[in-house]
Amino acid sequence: MASMTRPDKRSFSDSAEGTFHRMAEAAEVVRRVVDHGESLDRLLVQPSLSDRKNQSIFREIAYGTCRHFPHIDWYLGMLLERPLRKKDRILHFLLAVGIYQIEHMRTPDYAVLNEAVEAAASLGRNWARKLINGVLRNYLRERNHYDLSKMPEHQIHAFPEFLFDCFKSDWPEGYPEIVQASNTHPPLTLRVNLEKTSRDMAAQALQENSMACVATRDSPVGLTLSSPVPVKKIPGFSQGDVSVQDESAQLAALELEGDEKLNVLDACAAPGGKTTHLIELFPKSCTITAVDLDYRCTLIHQNLARLGFQANVVAGDLLKPETWWTGDPYDRILLDVPCSGSGVIRRHPDIKYRRKPEDLERFHMLQTSMLASVWELLRPGGLVLYVTCSIFHRENDDVVAGFIGQGDDREVQAMDKIPGIATRFGIQRLPGFGDGDGFYYCKIRKPLSAASE
Repeated sequence: MASMTRPDKRSFSDSAEGTFHRMAEAAEVVRRVVDHGESLDRLLVQPSLSDRKNQSIFREIAYGTCRHFPHIDWYLGMLLERPLRKKDRILHFLLAVGIYQIEHMRTPDYAVLNEAVEAAASLGRNWARKLINGVLRNYLRERNHYDLSKMPEHQIHAFPEFLFDCFKSDWPEGYPEIVQASNTHPPLTLRVNLEKTSRDMAAQALQENSMACVATRDSPVGLTLSSPVPVKKIPGFSQGDVSVQDESAQLAALELEGDEKLNVLDACAAPGGKTTHLIELFPKSCTITAVDLDYRCTLIHQNLARLGFQANVVAGDLLKPETWWTGDPYDRILLDVPCSGSGVIRRHPDIKYRRKPEDLERFHMLQTSMLASVWELLRPGGLVLYVTCSIFHRENDDVVAGFIGQGDDREVQAMDKIPGIATRFGIQRLPGFGDGDGFYYCKIRKPLSAASE
């Protein structure tokens, strides 16, 4: 990323006035996401931001501006006579934050203008107060008079060009609905632990706490809240009655459900949502092993502890099973591989800026290697469920096609628990299908005849 300027060394909390104004902080967050591909979630848990009052409003500004930035950026190109200097590019994002609030939040226009002008000063650019005021006033006057036919299609839909072109290429008929769903606020969906309660009882507990909810359409154990709330306020969350998990993610474990003594592997298991779901679904006689890289295993342990569950958590690299595998083959393997995340952009709008054109091929190669690696750990007669949160063919059917073409000891199986679009080999759920995110699933069986080969 050599073309990018280096991040401003100034932290969120050491401005000339001691702390950045809320708009200034939001502008800095968005700048670091868009220009430097940093993680939005990681930026928003920095200590200088964690104790902020009205944290939800701040998150809405940061997430929303990232979500709509390519669209807003077109307007800024019209409004600014010339691009700002690299050292003043923070002002470009300050203007973007202001426009987002004007268009998508209930903040009064005059308040946005006043706060943006003061934010410029807090950023050490007192000279820019007049510029910020003038640009935003011009936007308010002219926003209904721009010739939108001149706006590139990818910016109309608030996407970087290469990602938009991927959606359009893979889904030529459905891409407008896909990008529209990807720009919406994601729902907060819960998975009910039927070992402790029922979906009806969990729904009643939510409603008694003034949290309206509806049952998920496709998952028999899901509830979607009408409005997001902090997880600690959700009744039964701390006790393990419910877990936060997207509806499409809930369907993966359901497809592998077993009723006998099985040895089950959850590969790439962190943060542990699917591991705990497998424990809830499978008989107690089954052995559940969760594998991920060492630094990610802490998240799995935390999820297990909250639910009061136990599993064999192993720190290991899937591409080096000889360093952690005991040699006991698995009957079921849930392989949720690293991917582009193109199906979960509504939850992580920073994906728009973190992904580069070469990433799809890089993920394809990694996914192919991981699938081949875990296949060697599977017992004849066993099943692998290959899962991604991507909607790109290169990460989904193309990976499966290459894998099954490498030998006769692999058979794609039909799936009857996951509604979605049937592809060449699997099932694709697009963003917003039901209550869920975009996910791909393919179930592959190793025939018993492989035991004698």
